[in-house]
Amino acid sequence: MIHTLVLPADLAQHIVNERRLNPRDRDGRGWQSVNYTSQPFAWFDAVYQQVEQLEGSIDSWWFNVNAPGEYINWHAHVRWAKVAVLYVTVPSGLIEFKDGASYWCETPKQGELLVFPGKFDHRVRPNDSTEQRISVAFNFKGK
Repeated sequence: MIHTLVLPADLAQHIVNERRLNPRDRDGRGWQSVNYTSQPFAWFDAVYQQVEQLEGSIDSWWFNVNAPGEYINWHAHVRWAKVAVLYVTVPSGLIEFKDGASYWCETPKQGELLVFPGKFDHRVRPNDSTEQRISVAFNFKGK
């Protein structure tokens, strides 16, 4: 399922600032913030509320920033029935999915919240642009 959200104009800059405050080297696999289990940022509250209104209570969430060349490897969120990715900036890159023998790709757009079962294996291809790719990932409570 895909929802389109209204994002604050300065959201990407706030997330980039968080990366500067908490830099972590992940060997070319992009940056992820710490996992949050509540919403600690006033500048993120409107977005957080939109996501919960559309999809239910958030269990945990984090920011992702992929600089040019960075990516996210195959993984799944098997502890959660439902997960989502909110695309803040999307200069390039597909998100790929596998579920058993099935394989498919999505080409996300800025402001889209892509919701899918946590059991799906997924990855994000390397960022082949000169800009940062920024997203927010969510795991939802409940089954």
